[in-house]
Amino acid sequence: MKAFTTRQWSDWLGTAAFAGIALTLFRRAPEFGLLILPAFLQEILIAISFLVRGRSRAVAPGWAPRAVAYGNTFVVMGFIWLATAYNREWIRPTPQEELKLLGTGLWLCGAVLTLWPLWHLRRSFSIEPEARSLVTSGPYRFARHPVYAVYLLINLGILLRHLTLPFAVIMAIWLGLLMIRIRFEEEVLSEAFPAYREYRRRVAAFGPRLWPVPHDREAHP
Repeated sequence: MKAFTTRQWSDWLGTAAFAGIALTLFRRAPEFGLLILPAFLQEILIAISFLVRGRSRAVAPGWAPRAVAYGNTFVVMGFIWLATAYNREWIRPTPQEELKLLGTGLWLCGAVLTLWPLWHLRRSFSIEPEARSLVTSGPYRFARHPVYAVYLLINLGILLRHLTLPFAVIMAIWLGLLMIRIRFEEEVLSEAFPAYREYRRRVAAFGPRLWPVPHDREAHP
């Protein structure tokens, strides 16, 4: 019973809504159904993780962190859902075959990598900014946010395959929300785990650092 009493109802509701939109897209636009398949598989693994994760040690206060997290989760898929219903020109295929090929390659890279970071984070995952345990193994040795790095590859690939101005604006909004979401998450992790400051100093957000950070440079959340 403890596993269920420590669950956030909003996490479950968000996962269910994501799955419902994803299934609708599979029926309405098969190509986009395939393109969002990695994200759909991630949501299934996330839902499973809700059953095994422990109680959170710290939670971001207020409604803003939660609103940003859910906005970042749904903005791209919600836009695609609206576009398939009302204006497919917003997501028309890119005429340049080179860009489409590059987009396919980036998407495939993200699709292949998608489950690796989620598997390592499985007992600590939450849609909302929360802290349960400090994960620094596996892909987290190379990036503080490998899940989001995979999202970057997947979404950039989708955008290059459907390069339109409305879609580019939505992707820019998604990226802006992602950066705010990361800030909220890192504030919570820094509060819950003092070691996170040193980890943040050593490890870059989305991939290996290209140059070392001086030891006397303090990392602020």
